[in-house]
Amino acid sequence: MAFFNNLSFEPKRQFRFLVTFTGPGLASGLKYMVTKADKPNFEQKVTTHSVLNHKFKFPGIVEWKAVNISFIDAVDPNVGSTFYASLLNAGYMKPVNEDAVASGLTKASSHRALGEVKIQQLDGGIQSGGALTADDLGGLVNRVAETNIVEEWTLKNAFLQKVDFGKLSYAEEGLVEVALVVDYDYADLVVKGSPLQKSG
Repeated sequence: MAFFNNLSFEPKRQFRFLVTFTGPGLASGLKYMVTKADKPNFEQKVTTHSVLNHKFKFPGIVEWKAVNISFIDAVDPNVGSTFYASLLNAGYMKPVNEDAVASGLTKASSHRALGEVKIQQLDGGIQSGGALTADDLGGLVNRVAETNIVEEWTLKNAFLQKVDFGKLSYAEEGLVEVALVVDYDYADLVVKGSPLQKSG
C-alpha cells in the first residue's frame, strides 16, 4: 500500500530529538537547551589496485566522523560554564605552576567528564484516553501523549574535541549559542519503540 493511503505512516522529523549526557554536572535540563545535532556518520576508506587498463577497489578502514551539537546558552542552566567545567573535570589545569604544566588529559578522563552521549529520535507521541466530545472538557485530564524513542544512537568513548562559547554583538538580538564538536570511536544504533523515560 502506498504511504499516502496508510494513516500509520509517520516520517522521522528533524525537530523531534533529544541529546543526553551522563557526565558529572551535565544536568538533565541540558537536553532541552539543544538547538541542533548531527547524527553519527562514517566514511569507509577505499584501496585501489590497478591492473593494466582496469582499477579494482577494495573496502578499507571505517572512520566515524565527529558530530556537531549546538545549544542556546542561559543563566540557568549555564551551558557555557557547564562545558568549561567538563574541561576541568577531564584533567585540564591552567599553567600556573610546574605541576600544572606537566599535567595532561587522557582519553579515559576526557570520556568520564562527558559521559555517555545519546542522540534519541522521537516519534510524535501516541495519544490515549479516548475521544472527547464538546461537553467533555474534563476528559483532557485523562488524555496522555506517550512519546516513543524510535531510534537511539550512542557515541562510544565520546569526548569533547572543541567547544565554541559563542559570539557577542551590539548589532544582534539573537540568542547566544554554545557549539560542541564531539568525537568518538564508533556509534551504536538501537531501533526501538520504547516509551521515553520521564525525568523528575
